[in-house]
Amino acid sequence: MVKRNQNYVRYITFLAAFGALAYLSAAFLKIPMIAFLKYEPKDVILILGGMVFGPIFAIILSVIVPFFELITTSSTGIIGFVMNVIAAICFVLPPVIAYSKKKKTKNLIIGLIVGVIMLTISMLLWNYLLAPIFFGYPRSQVVGMLIPIILPFNLIKGGLNSLFVLILYKPIVKALMKSNILRKSDFNMINNESKWTNYAIIALIIITIILLVMSYFKLI
Repeated sequence: MVKRNQNYVRYITFLAAFGALAYLSAAFLKIPMIAFLKYEPKDVILILGGMVFGPIFAIILSVIVPFFELITTSSTGIIGFVMNVIAAICFVLPPVIAYSKKKKTKNLIIGLIVGVIMLTISMLLWNYLLAPIFFGYPRSQVVGMLIPIILPFNLIKGGLNSLFVLILYKPIVKALMKSNILRKSDFNMINNESKWTNYAIIALIIITIILLVMSYFKLI
């Protein structure tokens, strides 16, 4: 029982540390890219944390960090929060899940590729669904932005963050292990996560389908 409690304390401590790093990267490392969109590397930190502590760790950070952005630095309000959460979950979960199944670079690369694809598709769909509602744009205007702006931005953002993950993961983990900040017992210390991860993915898919159907019938 004592060991389990210690594990939870370490889990929460690392959750706070990775969350703080991700928030700082989102707040202070924004780089203008295409039109009004800006690149920031917070997803790199979310993936690195998830690769060590598992998918639920990554999901929690994918919600908490955008929330703190919402109440501090965000200029896009609730839509920015929703889009940030969806983008983070879609991009972060595939490499984290793939790597947790088998800790091989090949699995990580496949997961990152899937993550970039999921990020890009989800942002096309959710911008189409939500931008007209929250910003009052005609849906035809939003459609005109999807291919020339939203598509290339998310491909570039996902590609850059994937590259940084591949470059940084081993050196960072080795440095943390060498300094005894990170232990072998920390890796995926909270088990039996697959069920809850599946629930999160299924819920996101169902909500997306419902909103698409509603938009088709012009209910939104």
